[in-house]
Amino acid sequence: MRRGAAFAILAGFALSIAMATDGHAQSQPSAERFSNAAVTGGVTITRKGCAALEAQETAAWVEVDGRGECLRYYAAGLRPAPGPNPIAAAWMHGDIMGTKPTSVGHQEGLGVAAMIDQERALAERFGIPFLFLARPGAYGSSGRFWTTRHTPREAALMNALLDVLKARYGVTAWALGGHSAGGTLTAEFLARRHDLRCAVISSGAPAYRAYLEARGLRTLLARPQGWFDPAASLDRIPPDPRRRVFVIGDPRETNIPFHTQRGYFDALAARGHAAWLVPLERAPAPRHHSLVDFGETALGLCGSDADTGRILATLKAMPEQRDRISN
Repeated sequence: MRRGAAFAILAGFALSIAMATDGHAQSQPSAERFSNAAVTGGVTITRKGCAALEAQETAAWVEVDGRGECLRYYAAGLRPAPGPNPIAAAWMHGDIMGTKPTSVGHQEGLGVAAMIDQERALAERFGIPFLFLARPGAYGSSGRFWTTRHTPREAALMNALLDVLKARYGVTAWALGGHSAGGTLTAEFLARRHDLRCAVISSGAPAYRAYLEARGLRTLLARPQGWFDPAASLDRIPPDPRRRVFVIGDPRETNIPFHTQRGYFDALAARGHAAWLVPLERAPAPRHHSLVDFGETALGLCGSDADTGRILATLKAMPEQRDRISN
């Protein structure tokens, strides 16, 4: 064998070992792109198909009440399975549908590679692992987003996904956050989990019944079995002096009224939880709803154990929310 060829083989072997052990490489990029049309019709992934995605570390098969879904995630910065990973930040996105099942947005123009790049940038910025968790029917996950969003089944599936990933990567504690409905899920999990170091609720509806009442959504109010309300679980949130909760919102918002977010924060504080209300008039018009950059920043800083004063000062110094596709 020629010396150059042998060197090339050794270099390739060393590169493969480095990629296998590099924490930024465990979610493997692919050419897969997200499709709004698929979301409208519902996404189906078989157990066998999910296994192939699990091998790329972009999916986990999750079962609730005997029915499974292939839920996607996009991660960077984790120590490869089985870890350990003492802390990991996980972000749950908001809705990608509006008021009808054909109005799909946010994910169009993105794919697996772009999502991994996004999480890699966050992991490098804050020095902790970052994961983007795709809700059922969105960002490549199986399911029907239109009928599953905001339901008890969605909450159970996403909670189970955290359990699967915790076991897979040896995660000790989560810094958990989300935008809009992802923030509502974050608030719900405060009462379900004992492993949350941080919780960031960004433009969310943690007081869901109060949100429905404020918006006059009588049809939904008449069907309480179809949704969950984190505010109803406030008394079940376990005490934890190390856990910090940030409730972030724009007081001008027209989608989720800020007074409902304030009411939830007041209830948290009254029960002795370490919580901060962060009013920021930085979300873009006309709805003043998106504060995703701010939520991710708070999550990264909190997960990396930054001082609360630094977190609040950083958020207040940030410019208005930039245009972005993912939420």
